[in-house]
Amino acid sequence: MGDMTNSAVDFYPKNQRGESNHAGEFGCSLDELRSLMELRGSEAVQKIQDTYGDMNGFCRRLKTSPTEGLAGNPADLENRRLIFGRNFIPPKKPKTFLQLIWEALQDVTLIILELAAIISLGLSFYQPPGERSESLCDCVNRAKWDMVEILYFKSLL
Repeated sequence: MGDMTNSAVDFYPKNQRGESNHAGEFGCSLDELRSLMELRGSEAVQKIQDTYGDMNGFCRRLKTSPTEGLAGNPADLENRRLIFGRNFIPPKKPKTFLQLIWEALQDVTLIILELAAIISLGLSFYQPPGERSESLCDCVNRAKWDMVEILYFKSLL
């Protein structure tokens, strides 16, 4: 046998000794769970290792199985709901139709097509000097169909 003077340090994983400030009978508070959820990838793994020792230690504190999850006992589930709250992420507010259109209009391809439509409309009214002039109605009709074509192809994108 070895020296037993400081066996508590060897028995507990890192930082598992002071559990008095945790939520009820669980070894992890709601704030700790929230801070863990904000971490990603290796940062989360490192935080779990530093705070709870390993994933099994974390699951032991939450009184759950790392492979099977919660037992499904209604009293246990209600107790967890009281301590930790509902496991619910509120959905984001959906975008309005006009917001979706505005975002679509920010696309570079659509901006180029819009500029081409405006230039086409402007050029349809231009008459080079010395050329036989068409009636204003013919110019407007031709410009209108050019615009319709551009808008049609733009809508396909």
